[in-house]
Amino acid sequence: MRKILLAFIFSLFPLSLAVAGPIFPTRGFLLHPKWSAPTDTTAVFDHGGYWAQVQRGFDSDSDRWGWSVMMGAMWEFARWSGNKSLIGFTGMELLANTHNDISFKPKGADWEEGLIYAVHESDRFDWQLGTIYRCRHDLDNIDPRGYSDIGQQRTLIYCSLSGKTIWRSEKLFGLHIPTTAWLHTDAYLIREDYRIPESDVGIGTEFNHLAWSFGEAFQSKFAEWANSSIYLMVYTDFSAFSHNTGFFNRFIDVAQTTYDGHYEFGYEFHGRAGRLQLYAGWEDWQDDGQTPIPRNADFALLGLRVTGSDLVSF
Repeated sequence: MRKILLAFIFSLFPLSLAVAGPIFPTRGFLLHPKWSAPTDTTAVFDHGGYWAQVQRGFDSDSDRWGWSVMMGAMWEFARWSGNKSLIGFTGMELLANTHNDISFKPKGADWEEGLIYAVHESDRFDWQLGTIYRCRHDLDNIDPRGYSDIGQQRTLIYCSLSGKTIWRSEKLFGLHIPTTAWLHTDAYLIREDYRIPESDVGIGTEFNHLAWSFGEAFQSKFAEWANSSIYLMVYTDFSAFSHNTGFFNRFIDVAQTTYDGHYEFGYEFHGRAGRLQLYAGWEDWQDDGQTPIPRNADFALLGLRVTGSDLVSF
């Protein structure tokens, strides 16, 4: 309970730091298998999950986050002893501004694929370890009402070793507020930052200097009914960028530590096959990865998300 409380407190007071770092398509929820009772057997391809999300952003820089559309799937290669699992997943996020006659102009996409080893230690504690590949690519570089009226491109690759520790509690601050909290960390193995025009290389946050990231997140249910609830979800991510680009010396010479945040408050409905969430919130990014010269993106949002029951168990 104390660790959940600390994660909750630290998530609410990060605003003194600069905001920049890698963007993860799965930042709005926790990839977390629904566990079965202990067993002596091994199950192969017995569980799977999915997610889909549409998000409308308001008043972001150049309206780059006018729309965000996410989708993905998770499948379990094997589960043994009832508490150990090997999971694969893949997902994407399509970003669009509103600079055309239908107010939906795709501008970029982020991909995320991973392989995760997950362990269910107890009803209150789980942990995960794996490797995750993430990248960002442009879709349409001609947009005179956007960043500029010249040809521009940016491609990002940030592959990492990734780990999570997950806690659950039925109480928060002594009140009945069911909470799932998790700490997540990434050590980046592959990191590239390709920019066109070349004159923009070396300006601002450079992902080829990315060393590690660490953050806390939680979801708390402040009111519950038979099949629905009111919840608060916060995702934070602190990232470290080095003076160096070498594989090892990046970790001993940190030039900048930055912060990202996703916050949402919403209503969710639970069904047998999954859950639906309607939410409002805020995201804050200084380098959102979409322009050759890093630029800020902080904006309000409204969204709808659907996740499968085998994917999210809180």
